Amino acid sequence: MSTSLLTVSSVLGFALCAGIGLADGDAVKVTVKPDTVYIERSETGQHLNFDFVLENRTDRELLLTGVELSAFDDRGRLARRDFVNRFSRVSLELSPRRTLRPRQAALVFNPFHSFAGSVPLKKLRYEFAFVTEDGRVRHKSVAEVVPVLYETKTALVLPVRGRVLVWDGHDYNSHHRRSDYTQLGLQRRGQTTNFQRYAYDFVLVNEQGVMYRGRPKDSDDWYLGKSDDNGLYFAFGQPVYAAGAGRVVDAHDGEPDDRRVNRAELAKRETAIGGNYVVIDHLNGEYSWFGHLKKGSVKVKPGQMVNQGEVIGQIGASGDSLFPHLHYELRTGPGMKGVEGLPSYFSGFRRAPGSTTGRLERGQLDTGDVVENP
Repeated sequence: MSTSLLTVSSVLGFALCAGIGLADGDAVKVTVKPDTVYIERSETGQHLNFDFVLENRTDRELLLTGVELSAFDDRGRLARRDFVNRFSRVSLELSPRRTLRPRQAALVFNPFHSFAGSVPLKKLRYEFAFVTEDGRVRHKSVAEVVPVLYETKTALVLPVRGRVLVWDGHDYNSHHRRSDYTQLGLQRRGQTTNFQRYAYDFVLVNEQGVMYRGRPKDSDDWYLGKSDDNGLYFAFGQPVYAAGAGRVVDAHDGEPDDRRVNRAELAKRETAIGGNYVVIDHLNGEYSWFGHLKKGSVKVKPGQMVNQGEVIGQIGASGDSLFPHLHYELRTGPGMKGVEGLPSYFSGFRRAPGSTTGRLERGQLDTGDVVENP
C-alpha cells in the first residue's frame, strides 16, 4: 500500500524534569498502523479505524497519561480539538494497558474515532503525554496523520439474505477492531496487522431480533462455551452469496461445525482460524473473505470465476465461531500475514422496518444494524 497518502510525523520527544526543559530525543516512538489511514463515511458521520504503536525507548517504566487531538482543514486552520487524560475523563479508556514497560511497545487504539460529517479532517495532530512512576520526568510525543477517503472499488451486495443483524462489526468496541497484533503469540505467527479491522459477523434474526429458536439464552452462554444445537439458529445452513464478482483464490472445507479451532491445522495453515472458508479476489486489489462456513457446503474451488450473488457455501459454525454466523470482511490480500482490512459499502439492502430509509443504493453497516436483504 502506498504511503504517499499518509504523513506520519515520527515523533517529537522531549522531557521535562523539575520544570526545566531537557531534550532527550525520541523517548517514545509512535507508529501509526496501518500505513494508510482511511476515512469511512456513514449516516452518522466520519469514522477513523487505526491504531498507535507506542515504543518506550527509555530504561524506565512510563505511564500514558493523556492524548490530545487537533484537527485542521485544508488551509491549516484548527477545526476541532479534543482530549482524554487520567483526571478529567477517567471513565474513558486510553489503552488496554496504559503502562509502557522499558524498551517495549504497546498498542493503543485511536480514542478519537468518530466525527460529524461537517468536520474537516485534512490533517490530524496527536500529542501523547507520559510520566515516570515517580512523577518526576514527563515526556511528550507527537504524530501527524493525513487520512484519505476510501471508496470501495468492488460493487458489493450483502452475502446473506433475509433479516440480517450485524452481531459485531468494526466500531471502536468491536472485537474485530480490538485485535492486539503486538502480542507475542500473534507476532510469532507472523501477524503484524489487523486484517479483520473492517469485518462483520452476520446473523439472521426474527422480528424481535432473536437469532435462534427455543428458550431464551444469556449472551454469557456463548462466551462460556455452553453447548447447544446449531440447528436452533435461523442462519445455520442458509446460503452464502458472493458479495462481488471475481476469482476464487482460496477455499477450504471439511472442518466440523463444532465452534473450535483445529490447533493442529492452525500450526500448518494460518487461515485455519476461519474453519471452512472462501476467499474471492475481485481483481482490483480487494479481496472478500467468507468464514465459518458449514462443513460440506463449499461449492467453489480455487481458480473458479464467480458472479456477484452466486451461492458459494452455507452459514456454519466451523473454526473460531461463537455460534452459527457468517464472518465477512473486505481486505487487501487472501491470507493473514501483511494483510489489512478495507472499508466496504453495500447496495440493495433496506434499513429495518421503523426506519425512514428505504432501499439503499449504497450504504455502510456496523455493529447493531438490522437490515433486510431481499
